Amino acid sequence: GTYGRLSQTLIHLARAQGGYVRTLTGWQPGQEHRLEYDDPFPGVDRVAWHLGVTGEALVKVARQASSERLLEGTWGNEPYRFPEWVVLLQAAHHATEHRQQIATSLTTLGIEPPEPDLWAYWDVVRASDL
Repeated sequence: GTYGRLSQTLIHLARAQGGYVRTLTGWQPGQEHRLEYDDPFPGVDRVAWHLGVTGEALVKVARQASSERLLEGTWGNEPYRFPEWVVLLQAAHHATEHRQQIATSLTTLGIEPPEPDLWAYWDVVRASDL
């Protein structure tokens, strides 16, 4: 019930989140953001940093989102055209799916993962705003 090894799931999650930011903003990541499946695992801190940077970018886009904005481009040599909210919802759904897989992997290793749901996230956000 997981994407692959825990390290692969983390890299996949981070790469995809960067891809959503790129689709929404045109952002071109620098070398410091490069995460490759075939490279040695760069460590949790590096992946967390990448997720933090791209996560902040997604929040910024979401705060300025418009139901009117359409995104156009190509994916796999096929053209696409859809509202920006589709990418924002996909980013949230994709992250939720893989956070659950990561939690499952950690549990099977005997590690109690943090709660991966939105309520737990909100508790952290609310506590940091105080």
